Amino acid sequence: MIEPEKDMDITELAGKLAELLIVHEQAIAAPEHDVSGEPPPAWAIWQRLQPSLDARPSAREALNDCRAQPDDADHQASLRVQLKKLLADPQLAADLDRLLKASTEPARSHAENYGSGAIAQGPGAVVAGKSGVAVGGDLHGGVNNGWQIVNNYCAASDRRLSKEQIAQQVAGYLRWLQARTENIELRGIERAGGAPVVLLPLETAYVPLRAKWMRGDTDIALNKVLGSGNRLVIVGGPGSGKTTVLLHMAWALASSLLNGRSEPARSCLGPLRKPSEWDEQDKPKKPQEYQPRELPLPLFVPLASFARYRRHLAGNAPARARTLAHFISYHLIDQQADFDLPADFFVQLFKDGQDVLLLLDGLDEVANENERAEVRQSVEKLVHGRAALRVVVTCRTITYRRGSTALGADFREIAVQPLDFDRHILPMVRQAYACIYPFDAALRTERANDLLEGIQGLEAQRRARLDQQAEAFADSPLMVRLLLIVHFNNRRLPDERAELFDKAINALLQVDYSPDVSVSNHLAENWKRYRDMAQQLAFHLHQQGRDQGREIEEPALKAALRQDQAFEPYIDDFLSQARQRGSVLEERNGAYRFIHLALQEFLVARYLREVIGAEGRAAILAFLDGRLDDPWWREPILLLVGYMAANAAQSARDFLSALAQAGSRPNAKFAAVELAGTAALEWRDSGEPVRANCTQRIMTLLSDSEASATFEPILRARAGDLLARWGDSRFDAEHWYLPAEPLFGFIEIPVGSFMMGSDRQRDKQADDRELPQHEVNLPDYYLARWPVTVAQFAAFASESGFQFKNPDCLKGIVNHPVVWVNWRDAMAYCRWLNARLKELAHERLAADNKLFETERRFWQGLADGSLGIGLPSEAEWEKGARGTDGRIYPWGDDPDPNRANYNETSLNGTSAVGCFPGGASSYGCEETSGNVREWTRSLYRDYPYPPESAGRQAREDPTATGRVVLRGGAFHFNARDARCASRYLDFPDFRGGNYGFRVVASPFFSDR
Repeated sequence: MIEPEKDMDITELAGKLAELLIVHEQAIAAPEHDVSGEPPPAWAIWQRLQPSLDARPSAREALNDCRAQPDDADHQASLRVQLKKLLADPQLAADLDRLLKASTEPARSHAENYGSGAIAQGPGAVVAGKSGVAVGGDLHGGVNNGWQIVNNYCAASDRRLSKEQIAQQVAGYLRWLQARTENIELRGIERAGGAPVVLLPLETAYVPLRAKWMRGDTDIALNKVLGSGNRLVIVGGPGSGKTTVLLHMAWALASSLLNGRSEPARSCLGPLRKPSEWDEQDKPKKPQEYQPRELPLPLFVPLASFARYRRHLAGNAPARARTLAHFISYHLIDQQADFDLPADFFVQLFKDGQDVLLLLDGLDEVANENERAEVRQSVEKLVHGRAALRVVVTCRTITYRRGSTALGADFREIAVQPLDFDRHILPMVRQAYACIYPFDAALRTERANDLLEGIQGLEAQRRARLDQQAEAFADSPLMVRLLLIVHFNNRRLPDERAELFDKAINALLQVDYSPDVSVSNHLAENWKRYRDMAQQLAFHLHQQGRDQGREIEEPALKAALRQDQAFEPYIDDFLSQARQRGSVLEERNGAYRFIHLALQEFLVARYLREVIGAEGRAAILAFLDGRLDDPWWREPILLLVGYMAANAAQSARDFLSALAQAGSRPNAKFAAVELAGTAALEWRDSGEPVRANCTQRIMTLLSDSEASATFEPILRARAGDLLARWGDSRFDAEHWYLPAEPLFGFIEIPVGSFMMGSDRQRDKQADDRELPQHEVNLPDYYLARWPVTVAQFAAFASESGFQFKNPDCLKGIVNHPVVWVNWRDAMAYCRWLNARLKELAHERLAADNKLFETERRFWQGLADGSLGIGLPSEAEWEKGARGTDGRIYPWGDDPDPNRANYNETSLNGTSAVGCFPGGASSYGCEETSGNVREWTRSLYRDYPYPPESAGRQAREDPTATGRVVLRGGAFHFNARDARCASRYLDFPDFRGGNYGFRVVASPFFSDR
């Protein structure tokens, strides 16, 4: 099989073929043989192309239109599009490229320059130089000598080429870029006719995704972000479409620069504006929109390639050779044969940066953390001092927020949001099936509707199994793509992720990309062996860890596969298939990686079951013991359970039960049960005994406050969320989801004094609002152990019919603190709960069961009105949080992110109550130093707190106006705000995503 030239420009090849088919119609129809008896090359090309052309009616129709009106630019463009679709077959493209190169037919314009070898084609074309071919005019899009890119370069450089020649080479670069970005490849679908891939034209198939600014929390369409700043970082999960966003930007700009019009760039990317200019009064003028000839030149650069290039540089390489600017020149000029730009072209453009849009893809794909830090520094050095340079970087969210990956403060962070069914998934599926069945509208509609209904059914079942707030299964373009492949090939959708990945990998390995029957048979015989080789490679890679486990160079890859002697004879074929067909692996400049980390993770899971698991369940658990709390192994472990469940359900249940009890270290113990619980949730048939086992194990681990403080907070938070999905048994559903304890979670705070406020001698972070520290005496009262939860507030809303203004308060996870409530909402809840508990108090006192003294005092106080439910005063709150000795935090004088949910804990959101028992006060009150800020009933006044009843009544007057005190830290505030004495104030009507409350049973609310 003849391979296509490595960097062959399909767009250029289609253009040459279109010209040949139009101009040499006579030579094709009635070939005149030369003196050797051989037909002309045009006839040979036609013989190779004709069967494929005839098999596509739309292509044959486009050719007939061109021959009828050979000068019609629209007909020419249509023919080129149809030919490019045919040339997606790599064998056909390689054959035609070889025949064209062997051709000596004269060019259409008869503009041969036999002395130099240059040929100029089309109106307005120019000669490119010796052995060059300049293609301009209508055939491939005009060469614009007025491009600002070209003018600025020519003005700044000591050039060896004329402006026209530079413009021609820029056009070559843009055509090269356009050809490489204009289609989305959908591999893994086997169609009649042997088409290698489904090519989805980016112009019609691209669906703009939603994004959210990380500061400001506002939505933005991801295709419009270029108008929002010159320094952007797009973060998102695996397969969320980050790379496609950059490819879409590159395609739109390349297309507009080539056609000399504002479209498609303006409609695809929004209006792009120049940097602000300054008037004579030194005030910024209104930014002007770029004209088409002024648009920036898009440069798409994979950062993993840059890191690999740096890694292989000689130790004595000059410093400039390590720069990103130098690499871009090397990557786009030295490594590509489609154009011949001067070596200093890109370096000159970077001088001020105003003519460039730099698209830097995959910061997370840089192999290790040290290299990522170096690449980040290279990016920052390149942009430093170049305010006009536009840069967009992509990175996986989890990588960007750990270590030293994040870029400088002038980069704005944008997070890709999960897909919406109507806005994203529906058009993605419809457009994909339109490309698969372009000539059968009924069939494509039927198949698209069947897949869409399947996705909706899958999501509904998932929500019923987990909860209504569960993350969607089809939450990213990758998942939609895999669902589409599996649906097309299997006529149905699987219920579980592991089965989806299994079928997708099988499809990717089996699909016939070659019309050669012998090749097809070879693939059919070997795809299972290739799957085994792929899973061994995946396992080998994953063992290298997060920093080194994403890509591997060819010598190391071969060595990894040779560990199994059975693979030795097939390694070269395996790599050849990866290079030629893509499959589950892709090759980039001599390094290999799986096309997506999710597929690598599934193959690791398969290896664990099929290879390590051959020695029994204990062997798998022994291997995983040191990896249970490593996030890098989380997905393979979850997928392992899913894979086992699809093949041996009872064995999978036994494994889950064993996993829930596994772990030789504290973190590993919590990680193991959290993994077992999550896997049990994802698998609908895991069974109640498995879930009950996980629940009991979680509650046992959480109940040890000192031991739990050593567990990673993220593990405790995930475990708390699992409890919510199972129906958290710590709460009493029959009594408004209050804690299932005799006093419903109220803790007695005994009568006596405590030290309120701060002492700067002891607490260097003390604020003036907290001064002076002073002694306050309080009567006996009962403070809630935890803040009010979403479930508790929902019970109030349902029973009372209370009309709150922000429905988001009921959208959180049920055992998390309720947020988005203002002071008046909190007071309304307290009045309702006071009435409910007062009614219940009489029942409790009348019951025959014996009550402990503290319980009897509590219920008696509610029954006779000497106690009432309300918001705590800030004095009641502070005493319950810190005790009597003036400690800075509930547990002591030093902050500890393992004991409270504040910014250094890095949960970035609320957590289930009870996940931080190690942060409990001496009385047992929890969550007072983090999670959410809590409303009190106290108006803000200076200290000291009034010692007498009358003064306190005035400060706690619910009818008074003014700002109210909030206490406690919150998940995104720092350790200083998490101190027990910290005071915050706000207006009673304000709501926030970090504002909640807890309740008190206090004599202040006595009705006696």
